[in-house]
Amino acid sequence: MLQFHNMASWVPPFTNSIDAEKNKSGNSPPFTAFQLATIGNDGYPRTRTLIFRGFLFNDRNTNVLIATTDKRMSKYSELLHNDRFEAVFYFAGIKRQFRFRGHAKIIDDDHIPACDAPKIDDNEPDSRMLPYTVLSPSAVRSQRPDSSYTNLNELNVVDLQPPTRQEWNQEVRRQWDALSPALRSTFRKPPPGSEITDENRRVIDSIRRGVDGKKEDSGLKNFAVIAMFVDKVDVVELDRDRRYVCEREDGMWVETEICP
Repeated sequence: MLQFHNMASWVPPFTNSIDAEKNKSGNSPPFTAFQLATIGNDGYPRTRTLIFRGFLFNDRNTNVLIATTDKRMSKYSELLHNDRFEAVFYFAGIKRQFRFRGHAKIIDDDHIPACDAPKIDDNEPDSRMLPYTVLSPSAVRSQRPDSSYTNLNELNVVDLQPPTRQEWNQEVRRQWDALSPALRSTFRKPPPGSEITDENRRVIDSIRRGVDGKKEDSGLKNFAVIAMFVDKVDVVELDRDRRYVCEREDGMWVETEICP
């Protein structure tokens, strides 16, 4: 039997919390930061602050969170080696925390998530790396203009196709185009973490002044998207003295209330 991934129960309270926090702060800052933890290549945990870039294919019904990275940063190689992650969003103004756990996949010219269309036969061997079903956004839209991941049961099996290589590339480009010119320029800088030499200082200064002679898209070769496929969410609502966990079990989301 085909099983589809509808919008997870944690998505509405998560997106509502983002909006509530921005309203509380007067939209300052106008972005949502979070902490991403990976497993370092040396075995130690590594944590850093990133900016939340929305949902995969700009569709929150995918339940897949998006961030971006420079390929030359450690988290890029770390996630290629071990894709397990934990991410924490804390909204101080409304006193709520979301802690996500799952598998984070790199999307760039050389890597795409190993996802497939849904299995038709439950007895069919499944060699996918991820237990997620990710559908081609164009295939979903072609069936009906108002189709989304929330009414996939109305689609024909023949229309249930995984994203094409072109659609993964388009997602990378969409995320790149959404960056400010100043942020895109950082991908032209010397490798992050490299020593400050006279040459590196000169390059950084020329980029800062906009006289490095490079086109804006020249940094795209160092750009990658991180797709966070969530398996478990731990939600703490301090304002309500409430805590609950949402976890994927056999493709379905199960919510359990626990002690704060």
